[in-house]
Formats: sequence, C-alpha cells, structure tokens
Amino acid sequence: MVHLADGVVLLAIKRLNGERSERSLFHVLNGKRSATTLQDAFFYDLEPVFGQFPATTYEYEKQLSEYAKRGWLDRERFLLTEAGDLLASPEMVADLFGRLGGERRDYNAMTWKRLSLFVQTLMSREHRQTFFPVQADRSAERWVKQILRVDRDWRSLMETFHREIENALETVGDPYATAVVYRFTGAYETGFTYEQIGNLLDVDPYTARLYFLAGWNGLLKALPDEAVLKGFTHGLSDERMTHSARESYELFLKGRSFSQIQSIRRLRTSTIEDHVVEMAMYLETFPLEQFVPGDQIQRVEALREVGSWALKPIYEQMEEISYFQIRLVLARLKRGETFV
Repeated sequence: MVHLADGVVLLAIKRLNGERSERSLFHVLNGKRSATTLQDAFFYDLEPVFGQFPATTYEYEKQLSEYAKRGWLDRERFLLTEAGDLLASPEMVADLFGRLGGERRDYNAMTWKRLSLFVQTLMSREHRQTFFPVQADRSAERWVKQILRVDRDWRSLMETFHREIENALETVGDPYATAVVYRFTGAYETGFTYEQIGNLLDVDPYTARLYFLAGWNGLLKALPDEAVLKGFTHGLSDERMTHSARESYELFLKGRSFSQIQSIRRLRTSTIEDHVVEMAMYLETFPLEQFVPGDQIQRVEALREVGSWALKPIYEQMEEISYFQIRLVLARLKRGETFV
C-alpha cells in the first residue's frame, strides 16, 4: 500500500536531484543542526521536512530498501525511478510537504507542549480530576506551573483560547484541522493517538502524524498578532539562523572583521565561514562583494546549471575561488538575486 507519508519522503529525494547522498537526506529528516545539513535543507527546498521524520539508521535503511524493492528508487544514483516520480508528483503530496513547518519545528513543538499541558491541567483542576501529564517535558511543566500561579479568570481565558483556535483552524482546513483537534487531552478525554486519528481520517498513522504537524504549524501561522494564544510562544524563537551564527552576526554588526570574530569567539575559520553562509542564506540583504569579487560572482552565476546547486562542477571550472565563496553566491542566487 502506498501512503501519503511515503510520497512526501519521495518528493524530498526528488528535490535532491541526485546531487546529495542518502546520508545527507537522513540528516535533514532527523534535523541535524550542522552547517552542511542546514545548507542542504535551504538549497534543495527541504526546510519543511527538516527534523520531521526522526528515525534510526536502521529504520531509514529499511525504508530506502523498501522503496528500491518496490521499484520507486534507484539507490545507486539516489534518484527516483519513473514510478517513484509519479508517487512524488501529486498536488496533495506537495501541499502536505509545504505545510509541515520543519524550519519552525522547535518553536512549534514547545508551543504545543505548553498549550496541550495547560489545557489538560486546567480542565482536570476544573473537574477535580487527578491526571498523568500528557507532556513529559520539565521545561513545559515549569512554564505551565508558573502561569497557573497567576490569579485570573481562567474559565473566560479558556473560552478565548477556544475561539482563537476555532478561527485559526477554519483557515487551516481539513484534514489538518481535525488532526489537531483530536490530539488535545481534557479532564476525561485522552487525546487520540496517531493510529486513532488515522482510522478516523482513513489514512495510516504516519500520514496522520504529518497531518497534525501541518495543522499545528498552520494554526500558529494563522493566529493574529493580538491573539491571546500567542502568549504560549513567549521566549521562543522561530528564527532559522542558528544561535551561534547569530552571535557572529551581532559581532559583524558591531564592525568586527572576520579574523577578529574568529579570535573573539575562538572558533575555527571553517566555523565562522559556515556562520557567514547562514547570513547569506537568511538575511534580507547581504554584502556579498565584501567576500567575493564582482567578476567571480557573475562567473559563478553563469556556470551554475539551471536547477542545480552542486558546488564541485563550478569549482572545477574556476580559478582562485573557494567553496566558501561559491556557497555565498549560490545562497544569494537561491534568494532570487541575480548578477549577470
């Protein structure tokens, strides 16, 4: 049986276009926050699935073997077959893929932990029921306990939460909205498992999980800035740039040079280079010519094949340019800039 979740993974493979390895995709799906993996997710439009398919090496190997056995994947070239391409092509696959919010996964996950635990705790108190916390997360528990110490009209607040969630989910739509609603735990009702949601929506548990991730990401995005529910995101960041790269960026803003930042932070040259690449990837404006001469920028753009983000073919055709500089140029090209 073919599941929608399989189509999403096959689409991820398709987007790599045979330019990256099986291991590269494994790290993207598991959300490894290394420079190389972040760049793979950025260049190959894999950020929505970043960290959304956690798996062991054994599970991943088994999955790829099954795809190859079914005739969907050419593992030697890490490219889809014609049959695999057909499974990755439907609009519903691309729609689910784009909704998953992997680039915001930590932000989304902690907000869900806080809200779901808060709802369970408040409803259980209201009905004087003992309960086992639906979230085994100390940070979320501490946050909820601190909030509940505040003396206020919680019943009225819950009504506001309910209204805001309803309005946001109307924007998100089904099946994503249904998956979110049934994950909540109250005083007497336990949130559905993904298998139960799958039975409800007539899909497998893996697809049901993706429906929930997509629905929750969509709900948070649909909330207006003035929504009371936004309070559950307090102290959380949905920034794509890593904390370490942000620290280097702050030093650049203070006028520090590359070598000065390296000295101050006591990091290797390659690490600071990775931070600069992140800046080129995520910042609205970036001083590219401070790092790459104008003629080389144009040459890189001219040499890049349409649809390709491979570094080596460009590097082998140019003199006196580094992989670091090529990555910077490609990052700005990916953002839609042009130099030729």
